[in-house]
Amino acid sequence: MDKITTVDLFCGAGGFSEGFSKSGDFETLLAVDFDKQAIGTFQHNHPSIPAICEDISELDEAKLLSLTKGKNVQVVIGGPPCQGFSLAGRRLPDDPKNQLFKEYVRVVNILRPDIFVFENVVGLVSMQGGLVLEAICNEFSKIGYELSYSVLNSADYGVPQARPRFIMIGSRHNKRIGMPTPTHHALSNPSIDLFSEELKPHVSVKDALSNLPQIKQGEGEEVLKSTSAQNEYQRIISGTRIPGKLFNQRATKHNENIVERYSHLPQGGDIRSLPERLKTKKNNVFRLNDSLPSRTITCNFRTDIIHPWMPRGITTREAARLQSFDDDYQFFGNLTRKAKYLTQDDQVGNAVPPLLAKSIADHIKGFI
Repeated sequence: MDKITTVDLFCGAGGFSEGFSKSGDFETLLAVDFDKQAIGTFQHNHPSIPAICEDISELDEAKLLSLTKGKNVQVVIGGPPCQGFSLAGRRLPDDPKNQLFKEYVRVVNILRPDIFVFENVVGLVSMQGGLVLEAICNEFSKIGYELSYSVLNSADYGVPQARPRFIMIGSRHNKRIGMPTPTHHALSNPSIDLFSEELKPHVSVKDALSNLPQIKQGEGEEVLKSTSAQNEYQRIISGTRIPGKLFNQRATKHNENIVERYSHLPQGGDIRSLPERLKTKKNNVFRLNDSLPSRTITCNFRTDIIHPWMPRGITTREAARLQSFDDDYQFFGNLTRKAKYLTQDDQVGNAVPPLLAKSIADHIKGFI
């Protein structure tokens, strides 16, 4: 059976394509992103996928058909940045703020895939009182797609992170596709009948991180030997590219005042939990609760998300574990924003969790 052909727009470091690859029935013909470092990470981990560093607006029909070798593209995936949408009534005018989304629609209209998957921030649902979402739906409907959309919690699909994401699935041929069925649940959810459901409990921070080298702030290496898996999740993400290797486990060095502050943070607490003398004006610093899935991994996890057992920010590898990347998925780039390209933190924090992407891929392939 031929594989289902896919194009990944705004691919970043490759979380979406990684999940589709794990599903096993997809062939990515082309991946596109504007950031040189993210494309470098993508190419290293997916050497068989043609990945280009390109402004999407430069991809006209002739170039797209050339890059996809004239093959029929069955699925387009991607999540263009949608901050600051501009509206004219209930329409999206030709405003620079709307450009990247409109380019996504343009490429979908050129390639005419059977299905597209559009991923974005949860705030899209309520942006400008829901008018932005209405306008987005209108843009896709105009080019012939039936739509379904929802906010999915990544933790419900085996990711050790309570990361809500807006997912829209568009389908041609007068066929509407719903959302993938959750595979995991919160033990505290009273609506779950544990005796009749075949759902697994949410994967916790402890499940995700317990076998990683316990390094202190300022310690660690870019390449380490991996340790034996202690549970099902760790076995799933142990990796098959370079078995036995673990990448990007390097912790930022903090000064004594910061270490003291982090030491006093209780699990699940934030700056407001501290004694008055240790508080700062920055409240968005949280310590992970090891018995629950992580909160959303942002691009500032080295300073905003504190390790549950160590008084330091989490590492790229720990964040990647919480995002469900394999241990041998290697990220490249700076740890700080001194260069114009995306840091390792940006690449991990911006990514679609691969196990969420896999669940979406497993779901939609039944409709092709």
